[in-house]
Amino acid sequence: MFKRLVVCSMTILISTALILAQGGASHLMGTVTAVKPDTVTIKMQDGKSETVMLEKSTKFTDLKVGDSVMINASMDTKMKMYKAQEVMLGAFATKDNKAPEKKK
Repeated sequence: MFKRLVVCSMTILISTALILAQGGASHLMGTVTAVKPDTVTIKMQDGKSETVMLEKSTKFTDLKVGDSVMINASMDTKMKMYKAQEVMLGAFATKDNKAPEKKK
């Protein structure tokens, strides 16, 4: 019985930590419209443009205009701008189309 209680408690603690690790992160999806050394601008699915700061700690690969991206970012309240934590390339589903199906 004690082992089950410990396992259950550990599972809850780990789950809580994973949820809190996302702490205020936003997921921005869209198409790259401009790339500068420290920022990337994307046209989001709702048609608005958003400029996101890139830092040395940001994880990303080479970005090109026209790339579909999803950016995990947090709002920098002083700069009033998103700060990217990770930029992922790929074809993401939009409200007008579906994500491409995987080939079998």
